Amino acid sequence: AERFPDRFVDVGICEEYVVTAAAGMAYNGLKPVVCIYSTFLQRAYDQIVTDVCMQNLPVVFLLDRSGFVGSDGKTHQGLLDLGYLRGIPGLTVLAPKNTDELKQMLLYAVNCGKPVAIRYCNGACEKIETDCGRIFEKPAEWEVIKAGNKAVVFAVGNRMNGLALRTAKKFGDGVAVVNARSVKPLDNKTLDL
Repeated sequence: AERFPDRFVDVGICEEYVVTAAAGMAYNGLKPVVCIYSTFLQRAYDQIVTDVCMQNLPVVFLLDRSGFVGSDGKTHQGLLDLGYLRGIPGLTVLAPKNTDELKQMLLYAVNCGKPVAIRYCNGACEKIETDCGRIFEKPAEWEVIKAGNKAVVFAVGNRMNGLALRTAKKFGDGVAVVNARSVKPLDNKTLDL
């Protein structure tokens, strides 16, 4: 907002308006990024479907406070976004394991030419150490972050990947952890392994 005041619009608590405004901007050639709490975006469900996704407009939604957010209060718990976003035709839904992956996903989303939602938790990101990870380049490519051949844990987002890694390490080398970073579309190749 400070560096590019002519590129920043604060619409306050008007979720439906911001999604429709972003759709109009995208229709006219801009690349809008809507930064919004996960729980508040649900108020604009119809606008996401009708104004953005039915027209396949390149709007990027950054969903802060996805999942449990602790002391932020009942109205800020971003527990429903996976359910309502996965059902919207034409929308890609991503969940990064850390801030580096968030940057990679944002770069992808701004340049892919279609609607994308990126959900992430509030607060500091846990550092995720990987055995065999790879950078995010496109949806439907999950990442094995801990190899194993006896069991596998699929995890979505920073907190769940961290928990999955800690739990898998307690059970030894046989438990694999997969960063299921593309919630929609799914990585069917990895699921079929």
